[in-house]
Amino acid sequence: MRLLPAVVSLSLTVALAYYVYIPLPETIQEPWRLMMLDVGFRTTMHLASLKAWLGFDHYIQSLRQSTEGFDDIMQGLCSSQSEGGVMPGVKVCDITFAGVPVRVYEPPAGGEGHLRRGLMFIHGGGWALGTTKKGSYDVINRMLSDELNTVVVSVEYRLYPEVNFPVPYLDCLAAAKHFLSAEVRARYAIDPERIAVSGDSAGGNLAAAVAQEISTDDTMSVKFSVQALIYPVLQALDFNTPSYLQNQHIPILYRPIMVRFWLQYFGADLSLLPQLLANNHSSLQHSNITPELRARVDWTVLLSPKHKKNYKPVIVEKGSQGGAREVPGLLDVRASPLLAGPEVLGKSPRAYILTCEHDVLRDDGLMYARRLQDSGVTVTVDHYLDGFHGCFSFVTWPMEFEVGKRAVRGYLDWLQKNL
Repeated sequence: MRLLPAVVSLSLTVALAYYVYIPLPETIQEPWRLMMLDVGFRTTMHLASLKAWLGFDHYIQSLRQSTEGFDDIMQGLCSSQSEGGVMPGVKVCDITFAGVPVRVYEPPAGGEGHLRRGLMFIHGGGWALGTTKKGSYDVINRMLSDELNTVVVSVEYRLYPEVNFPVPYLDCLAAAKHFLSAEVRARYAIDPERIAVSGDSAGGNLAAAVAQEISTDDTMSVKFSVQALIYPVLQALDFNTPSYLQNQHIPILYRPIMVRFWLQYFGADLSLLPQLLANNHSSLQHSNITPELRARVDWTVLLSPKHKKNYKPVIVEKGSQGGAREVPGLLDVRASPLLAGPEVLGKSPRAYILTCEHDVLRDDGLMYARRLQDSGVTVTVDHYLDGFHGCFSFVTWPMEFEVGKRAVRGYLDWLQKNL
């Protein structure tokens, strides 16, 4: 009987180690920190799924409560730096732009006698999670406003499950047009030649889509001069690109989770997830997916050999019957900016695209960079060989990563020189 406690203890230790440990590439510099971060995310998702199964709350609502609670803790830890320390003079105001909630960050240097930069930031979170009012987004926007003497406007667009596509896009577009208006530029003393749009992940998707729309809108006298996209998600036709396959088991954005985010965004049946993972939704039998559209996401042409590696394209001849009908918005460029034609891309603003080697979305960003360059747009690709999805947001203690701090510094430095 004395052996029983030891056996139980050993079993629990092994089970815990099995739950925590995941094999990671050698190029990830802080593997155990990432594993512990991943444990937190996975545990939160499992608990949210359990609560939803028991009928207590919607899965996403439970995730929001957990992530917002964590952000509140982080905000308290970081408040001395962001509000009273490093950026004491940044003025913050929560207002609305064209009916859309936004947070405005004004730098301590006033606009009297000279014009300032302007930047609209759109947060990520799979079109379902996140806010720029808390956590690292708030810290980074304060840093940007202070260091670059920039008026930053972060958009609190509506999220799933309350809304689906195209509502988040339309919210961001409305806020962007208001931000670019003469009235707002005059109010905040913003230089019309130095206004950027930026976002990370799903926010990068929205930023790219808004930049495309504004650049082709002849009614807009002032347009964005640059776009800064941080590991953006840009297409939903191919979930078997080299980066989707190479990094499908790398935290914190697993391949099935990204596909689920897409289905939620489109308001589609979540049971279609296996079909999308197999590329059945974009099989050759779907005549509405023309060869021209397929060429715009053809990674065998758009990626360099070092990123193609030895992967082969997954092309399905006969897949699911519904295709685009089952996934409304699948071919809409407002949802998938990578599908835009060269006539649209050629009018897009200069671009900064941050990509991470260990990210399922790596190839989305690299393909977009190539297509923009082929259309005559100047593009800077900032690729992090030790980066993973989300690292840009992990820059404050206790969840700070060196690669995240380097990524934020690279982003700020590029904006300093190019905006």
